[in-house]
Amino acid sequence: MKTLNLKKYYYPICKKDTFVEVPDEVADAIVEASRAEDANDAKQHYHCYSLDASPGMENHFPEQAVSPEDILMEKVTEREQEAARALMMERLREALATLTPRQASCLHARFWEGKQFKEIAEAEGFTTSAAIVTVRNAIIKLQKYYIKRGWMKPPKEKTICTKKSPPKRNRKKTSAKKS
Repeated sequence: MKTLNLKKYYYPICKKDTFVEVPDEVADAIVEASRAEDANDAKQHYHCYSLDASPGMENHFPEQAVSPEDILMEKVTEREQEAARALMMERLREALATLTPRQASCLHARFWEGKQFKEIAEAEGFTTSAAIVTVRNAIIKLQKYYIKRGWMKPPKEKTICTKKSPPKRNRKKTSAKKS
């Protein structure tokens, strides 16, 4: 049996000298683990010591004092962001009120609930392509409403959220030769 001082091996936990008798195997394991931990700490300190990488180093430096002006500016910025968010939500509610119930339910299911078009179609009782068209038409209607109110700039393209059909092929008309 060996006698170990727990303060030596477990200092933050055990702050007073506490002597314990343990079997030789346990004492050897505790001593070996302590040596391995010390060796690892020394290796880490030698190979990668920097103010950024050293663990716990940031606790030794005082925190940067925040000036009263910075605190005031943060509060002003937070209030402005809250006001902008409230205005945006009010405009969105107003625009959503212009949609048909079917468009509103499909748009809600797609973007708020995160459902796929197939799930929306099954829930509403129509085809997947109808769900896609309904959501696309709802988005077009919302975009037009936002543009009309001046809340959004019109997109650079001529059309809003629609696919362009490919141009029709011009075939040369061949005349039948009469001989």
